[in-house]
Amino acid sequence: MSPGPENDAGAACTEIKTALHALADSEHAESLALDLASGGGNSTPIVEARLSVLLDRTQDLRVTLRRVRQSAVARDPMVDQCTRMGFRALVISEKLTSDVEGVLFGGNGDDSFAQAPAVTPGAPAASPLAPQP
Repeated sequence: MSPGPENDAGAACTEIKTALHALADSEHAESLALDLASGGGNSTPIVEARLSVLLDRTQDLRVTLRRVRQSAVARDPMVDQCTRMGFRALVISEKLTSDVEGVLFGGNGDDSFAQAPAVTPGAPAASPLAPQP
């Protein structure tokens, strides 16, 4: 039996970090789509598609965190730190998706992205990623 997140702290942290990296990539793609949409034109389908991917990556992280927290190594200090990092990123991502959904489906009749949060090129991703040990 190969070591997995159930019985190896390093594997559990790696699994969380992999999910975090995928989430950060989707957050970056969503920010680019929002930036495109804020310039005008009909970019709503792009924003919606990227939002769908972002929601999927958020769910992937949620599932990963649940599995790791139910594992035998959940109380390991390194795993605890990785789990906390994952939950912080999850909260930030859920806020981002909520904000994007509000812009897309706000129901105010304004089809503009003027209310979208500003996208700063070169800004760090919303998901905090710890340096690899």
